[in-house]
Amino acid sequence: MASRIVLNTISYHGHGAIENIVPELTSRGYKKAFVCSDPDLIKFGVTKKVTDLLDAAGFAYAVYSEIKPNPTIQNVQDGVAAFKAAEADCIVTIGGGSSMDTAKAIGIIINNPEFADVRSLEGVAPTKKHAVFTIAVPTTAGTAAEVTINYVITDVEKKRKFVCVDTNDIPEVAVVDPDMMSSMPKGLTAATGMDALTHAIEGYITKGHCTISDMFHLEAIKLISENLRGAVQNTPEGREGMALGQYIAGMGFSNVGLGIVHSMAHGLSALYDTPHGVACAIIL
Repeated sequence: MASRIVLNTISYHGHGAIENIVPELTSRGYKKAFVCSDPDLIKFGVTKKVTDLLDAAGFAYAVYSEIKPNPTIQNVQDGVAAFKAAEADCIVTIGGGSSMDTAKAIGIIINNPEFADVRSLEGVAPTKKHAVFTIAVPTTAGTAAEVTINYVITDVEKKRKFVCVDTNDIPEVAVVDPDMMSSMPKGLTAATGMDALTHAIEGYITKGHCTISDMFHLEAIKLISENLRGAVQNTPEGREGMALGQYIAGMGFSNVGLGIVHSMAHGLSALYDTPHGVACAIIL
């Protein structure tokens, strides 16, 4: 059986990678960005590293940050309304999995309005159009949401999380800049790093694995094992190694799937609002 590999059209890696955001937008003719981030990143000035670049270029944008750590159906619905109100034509999402997952759902619904009921996106939804053009800028080294075809939304009413898998949701451009991750506290760095390690281990042993995914996952395990401790201590080398390791893990598992650790971790997070990386670490 043939193996399918879906990746970003373009990705940038390394210190200063965010300098490529404005050129990517302007060269494609976009006029106004919908900046999707979370309240803490706004508060601590992390999002500002990107919006300062937009300001300097005179590129218009609107900010949406009403996103919970485990993003909800309501977060997505509010984001869709905010995108329309802003009259934006592209998305720049800055954050961890919560911001990027929310942005994916918003981008899909904007271009596929027949899926306005967020629950209808669960599983493999038969969307027809690619999501709104999106540049994804991770601020954590764990979820790899910037390179995956997956996103996870919490259904608060039913106390469950549901996974959406759609090749139309992958961001066209990923900007993986370790400088955007330097403000992560030690606990969050460790937790998101364990999420990345879980991705690599589960992706390597899942039934859907293939030679290409094995290559990604083995290298990711190596990079994470060598750099996670340094990242927790906030060394430049540790941050850069983890930024690359988590992305490489995402290149693999996005295409071949995960396993029982993640399925159990989603339940734990939905019931107790446990941070995803912590839930993965406990169950792994």
